[in-house]
Amino acid sequence: MKDVSANFFDDFYLQVCTACEDKLLELEWKLEVEKKESNQDVLRTYRQRAYDKIEEFKIIEYSKIQCQYFVDMTNSDNIRYSQEFINVDGIMVEKPFIYKGTYAEYRIEIRGKMDGYKLTGLARLYDAHYEYIYLSMALEDFYWAQFQYSLGNKKESCKFLLDAYSYMNVCISRDDNRDLPSFYRLRSGFDKVCRRARSSAGGKNKLAELEYIKDTVVILLEDIPSHSDWKNKRQLLEYLMPYICNNDKKVNPDKWINDTGDREETIRRRLNKWSTGDLKVEIDKVLKNNTNN
Repeated sequence: MKDVSANFFDDFYLQVCTACEDKLLELEWKLEVEKKESNQDVLRTYRQRAYDKIEEFKIIEYSKIQCQYFVDMTNSDNIRYSQEFINVDGIMVEKPFIYKGTYAEYRIEIRGKMDGYKLTGLARLYDAHYEYIYLSMALEDFYWAQFQYSLGNKKESCKFLLDAYSYMNVCISRDDNRDLPSFYRLRSGFDKVCRRARSSAGGKNKLAELEYIKDTVVILLEDIPSHSDWKNKRQLLEYLMPYICNNDKKVNPDKWINDTGDREETIRRRLNKWSTGDLKVEIDKVLKNNTNN
């Protein structure tokens, strides 16, 4: 399901995308300055390799959405010349095939060799250039983030971009013992966007659960007697408020526990808004009838 507050992440997504592109340019410049033959095409090679890998995972992801799965023919256990069976709790069943894994599964396998954002054990000794492992992970997350964004999973895409940015920093500094201040600034920005999104979603849910009050108001207006104590819309709405609040206390008693007036004020604001919108016709009709009387 797509995040209902996804639009909050658009600007942040573009911000981190730009930051990642700047890091890749910085890495390209660094490799150019070093002028090592083995490094001349490193970035181009790793970018293409990561792009191709993500394209394969995109196909798997689309197929998963359609409940289709690909048998992994690179796994020797799937090469069979006849049916094979296995014993499951005393029952012989056909041996299941091994299907191609998703990017999430692939990522968990790779990150299992890490402590937080840091490679551990033998992974650090890879070809004496462990930073290139970070480069692969950075580019894969970078392209996967773009795919997730295209699916509408904007919050998730930002998470992948933050990881990619952190790994790119390691590629440049060749030091995975600490993150740069720029990463913490981006991380802090992401946390702020998340808080805004949660706050907005909570507000929308709060307003949505008051929608039932419209029906209550309509019923009250149908049975309302001509009343000398109210002569205009403001007075009419205040006349209705005690009935509406008493009914809401029965419908949503938990909302009134330790309430200091916020609930009533929220209902009053919604009632004022509806009086010029969804309930305008009904309220104007009552006001007109009272004036005629």
